[in-house]
Amino acid sequence: MNLAIADLSANTVFEVRLRQAILAAQHCVKQVGLLLIETENIANFPTYNSALVQELAQTIWGRARTVLRDSDTIARMDDGRLAVLLPSVAGPEDVSFVAGKLLTKLEEPIQLEGSTFNVHPRIGIALFPEHSTSADKLVHTADIALTNAKRTNKRYVLYAQDQNVSRTLLRMSELRQAIVADQLFLLYQPKINLKTGSVAGLEVLTRWQHPDLGLISPDEFIPVAERTGLIIPLTLWVLHHSLLQCRAWNDMGFDVTVAVNLSMWNLEAQELPDQLDGLIKSIGLPSNKLELEITESAIMVDPQKTMRTLTLIRDLGVRFAIDDFGTGYSSLTHLRKLPVGGIKIDKSFVKSMEFDRDNAVIVRSIIDLGHNLGLNVTAEGVETQDAKDMLLTFGCDEAQGYYYSHPILAHEIFQFFQRLPPKVTTSPVTVPNYSDIAKNGNMLSSQVVLQSTQ
Repeated sequence: MNLAIADLSANTVFEVRLRQAILAAQHCVKQVGLLLIETENIANFPTYNSALVQELAQTIWGRARTVLRDSDTIARMDDGRLAVLLPSVAGPEDVSFVAGKLLTKLEEPIQLEGSTFNVHPRIGIALFPEHSTSADKLVHTADIALTNAKRTNKRYVLYAQDQNVSRTLLRMSELRQAIVADQLFLLYQPKINLKTGSVAGLEVLTRWQHPDLGLISPDEFIPVAERTGLIIPLTLWVLHHSLLQCRAWNDMGFDVTVAVNLSMWNLEAQELPDQLDGLIKSIGLPSNKLELEITESAIMVDPQKTMRTLTLIRDLGVRFAIDDFGTGYSSLTHLRKLPVGGIKIDKSFVKSMEFDRDNAVIVRSIIDLGHNLGLNVTAEGVETQDAKDMLLTFGCDEAQGYYYSHPILAHEIFQFFQRLPPKVTTSPVTVPNYSDIAKNGNMLSSQVVLQSTQ
């Protein structure tokens, strides 16, 4: 029996796999589907012995398993319901198709002990990230959908289908306009050199200030951008404005870099190296002031193609770091061959290492591994003095997290420099009005980057 599809008697293993699937999907162009199935007849057979009920439940479980992929997980939960995890689906159509296959199979009459049993299953469906961005809430939304399916006597219900689909379509149509209309803005979170205490660099984070819906988090609009192809112009917009801001800081004499996240879609774009070259030259910033962060999951989609793209960009002088290290599936062979200069330890390990010995061992092992490969190591999710002290003991190079600063606006970063200054390479100089340059540049870059997807 495939280990990915096992008869689980408790919720724990299923919940672990659900969390792992969500973590993996956060950095890839895919969604996670969750289906909760209730076969109400099974729960209402008081006239039959428990052994027969168990046999019926096992038969239903076995039938459901036959229509799923090896990569899917099916579990019999503690409350008797079935839970099906689809770790990679393209959207509502995919998961609805699977629900239909399951219902067709489960509705076939069951012959046991000379009797015929007919079950009437109901399915509640929820999707990551459309309906929730956490495992617990995803289960909750699927449960709501299941309740609605039973209440309306429908075979299956997708959670808040009409409301969520219309809201998604709204963002698909408006995200392109948001790039042009300056509804997007950037925040910066400092990375601190643990040995010197100075600012080593700044990670760039994007937010959307929607005129009607208010502040929209990246968890909501980045997946939409990835599925619609708008991630390409969006990333170019972020690169253009963050490089302009980095140039302003460096012209003031502050030796800092900016780090921008790339998705799998960015890595698959053949024109990316040329676009980066053009942006860097037009802004007049040394290329080593830009660092691109990529995840293990994005790398492993097509390692050979990714290697070629990264090498072309590395030849421009741009630096790379592997983000969320420790949560993906990259092998040491690929890590050794990739033209990267650093790794960032995922915050899930760092935030709990003070009271979780296993995570502390993992963090220290990653630091040692990185150093043995000649890589700079940054720890994300540093929130306490104790965590900082542990990382210093482990020999970590850089730290990033709320202990130092939340993501903040550019003018607040300048104030941060006054308290925890980066390395200063030159005397401060008179700086031109970069707000005007950024404004004009935004108008130009918005037109240019949007043309790249037309």
